[in-house]
Amino acid sequence: MAKTTVHRLLYSLKKLGYVEQHDNGNYFLSYKFYQIGRSGLPYRHLAALSNPVLNKLVIRTGESAHMAVLENGLVVFVAVAASQNAYRCAAEVGDCNYAHSTALGKCMLAHMSRAEVDAAISARGLPKLTAATITDKAQLALELEKVRNQGYAISNNENTDGVICVAAPIFDSGGSVVASLSISGPSNRMLPAVESLKQSVRQETFRLSRTLGYKAAIPGDLLILA
Repeated sequence: MAKTTVHRLLYSLKKLGYVEQHDNGNYFLSYKFYQIGRSGLPYRHLAALSNPVLNKLVIRTGESAHMAVLENGLVVFVAVAASQNAYRCAAEVGDCNYAHSTALGKCMLAHMSRAEVDAAISARGLPKLTAATITDKAQLALELEKVRNQGYAISNNENTDGVICVAAPIFDSGGSVVASLSISGPSNRMLPAVESLKQSVRQETFRLSRTLGYKAAIPGDLLILA
């Protein structure tokens, strides 16, 4: 097809809300299109939205950034940007992990109903992966309440010894959590930077949530930078 024809079609689709455009000029399917073809295009829209954000976080923090969803009680990684450090902590797209031991998983569990959390626990259990892993159901409930109230989660050597992960949830237009985003790295590098990492992750997940139509006000303790 002629470039002018393609451009005209893309312009029309963009006006109708079926495609969106990155700052670099590239087009990608919008959430409106994703909702129509959800069964055929699982998570592609979220991955397309998050990839530039993940890359920006890697540049800003020097650590690996991930986005994941929750499927059948497991955290599934759908987008990854790996740190350039020789010693780094990065998953691969498609990898799975337990929800109770990861910051990504705790963010999503924290916004589920008690019945949904119970179902996830029943399906996967609360296996002890390190000395710091939460394996008690009551303790996990307290941790999830804390995560829900503060707007982020931390996994401090809970999933893998020597690794710290900071994550925050991504909300859709209905206020439901559809995914979570994290920064992870070796404890010796992460620990001194945890406070700034909390802000970075929450800033980006709030922006992504707004892109998906989330309407909540900016939390009072969250500084949104340009």
